[in-house]
Amino acid sequence: MQPITLHSRVQSDGRLILQLPDDFKGYDVTVQVQAQSTDWLSILEQTAGSIPDLERPPQGDYEVRDLP
Repeated sequence: MQPITLHSRVQSDGRLILQLPDDFKGYDVTVQVQAQSTDWLSILEQTAGSIPDLERPPQGDYEVRDLP
């Protein structure tokens, strides 16, 4: 069987509730706990530079307009 990934949050009382599809009735389930960072700076540091060929091309000169 292919592993599936479910995302859930541990409640303030320490309970974790997972809602599984009916296809999983009767199966044994193993839960692996991995902390996820919600700190935006650490997420930015992990993704910065992940697309090396992405760069902003030159934007050209500003258009000069006559004021009325």
